Amino acid sequence: MEWDKPFKTYSELIALMRFRNIVISDEHYAKQCLSDISYYSLINGYKHLFPSINDCFIQPIPFEIFPMMYHVENLLNNILFRYIMEIEHSLKSKLSYIISEKYGVFTDIDDLYNLNPNDYLYRNNYRGTRMRNNVLRRIKEEINRKHGESDIAHYLNKHNHLPCWILINNIPFGLAIKLLQIMTSDDKTFVCDAMVRFDGTIELKKDFLNTSLIILKEYRNKIAHTKKIFVNTINEKLSRQLVFELSRDMLTYDDYENGYGKNDLFAVILIIMNLIRGVNGNMFIPTVIELFEPYENYSFMDNNIFDLLELPHDFLSILKQLDNQIIQKAVA
Repeated sequence: MEWDKPFKTYSELIALMRFRNIVISDEHYAKQCLSDISYYSLINGYKHLFPSINDCFIQPIPFEIFPMMYHVENLLNNILFRYIMEIEHSLKSKLSYIISEKYGVFTDIDDLYNLNPNDYLYRNNYRGTRMRNNVLRRIKEEINRKHGESDIAHYLNKHNHLPCWILINNIPFGLAIKLLQIMTSDDKTFVCDAMVRFDGTIELKKDFLNTSLIILKEYRNKIAHTKKIFVNTINEKLSRQLVFELSRDMLTYDDYENGYGKNDLFAVILIIMNLIRGVNGNMFIPTVIELFEPYENYSFMDNNIFDLLELPHDFLSILKQLDNQIIQKAVA
């Protein structure tokens, strides 16, 4: 049988790249990249950035662009993943604090219907009906599934209750977000005030936090499963009002209509910037700037690297202005 995708040697892959209009000036370097990264991740991962017909690029593409994009994405992935994880931990910490303070430290993990008033997952402590009951049941099911894991097993075997701060640390990010969604208005207000950095009404903060956490979860999952973060398939979107608020009005109406800040890479950066607090919060934007500065003057086919990543053309300038505003606000 003749297979659709037969094995190809590095020399054959180089010949294929040349057929696809990729310019290779150093075959040894190209083979080394193929050995370290793989053809699929290196070429097919970024082919959508350049126009093509029948899988051949319309204009000649220097091979070096592909490892450059791969390198930039890997570095950016590491930065984003680290900060998204910090935001997840921050959310879980605040959820467990307000729940423990108001509803106690006991839960019956076998009561999937959550009918015990002494249980901090008692259904009447939360809003809604069907969604509420489903979320609370899923939390109990998740903990039962992890019954034998170290910290849960320790508390169940050595102590007479399972505190909320242990339970919440053992549920997925998405389930923690759903728990926030079913909390009472006052409990949501506590979490929002403790997490959101920008000034605004509490309703705007709640809208921002709910939408932003969903977007961050999707991006974190894409990063964890080595999917391309430059390919946007997320449905959740920040409102225009939120984008203008987060960007300090540096994005225009046309920018928003072109997709900047809705749920793209720029939106993720704006979200993290407004959810990370303390020393790490002040270091986030400088870290992103440091990553992109070496490529600031790079240009190909009248596009800079930010155009290729579907970021605003003046992305770095916007970040630097936002960073200055954050510094000035901290000093004031």
